[in-house]
Amino acid sequence: MEIYQLLKQGFSKVAVAKKLNISRTTLYHYLQRSPEEMTRWLASTKQRKLDPYRDMILQWIQKHPDISASQIQD
Repeated sequence: MEIYQLLKQGFSKVAVAKKLNISRTTLYHYLQRSPEEMTRWLASTKQRKLDPYRDMILQWIQKHPDISASQIQD
């Protein structure tokens, strides 16, 4: 959506790619998809490494509010 907004504001495709810190080929690839397709694709690929441990980490933080990130990592 941000790509389409910037293009509507009059930015060139090169300027949009620079502003979003993506390559021009990636920008063109994204533009070939519809906004609905992009939303579905992003939702399916946006799992983070720690997502499976989210509940456990939140419990630790609630139980021990002074716990550091390095202690959680260990």
